[in-house]
Amino acid sequence: MKLATAAEMQELDRTAIEGFGIPGIVLMENAGRGTVDCMVREFGPAAGKLAPVFVGPGNNGGDG
Repeated sequence: MKLATAAEMQELDRTAIEGFGIPGIVLMENAGRGTVDCMVREFGPAAGKLAPVFVGPGNNGGDG
């Protein structure tokens, strides 16, 4: 799996928002949903379970 650097991710976000007209909030919602989908595949259904989420400040926190 290739991981994006912070600078690459900023450029991808900018392109999605400005080039394709995808609102930033939609990108954040999709990132959060993708994280939960991955967690369910790895650990099973999430109903009734608690999971800590650690996020950074600013828009980074919006993904969590």
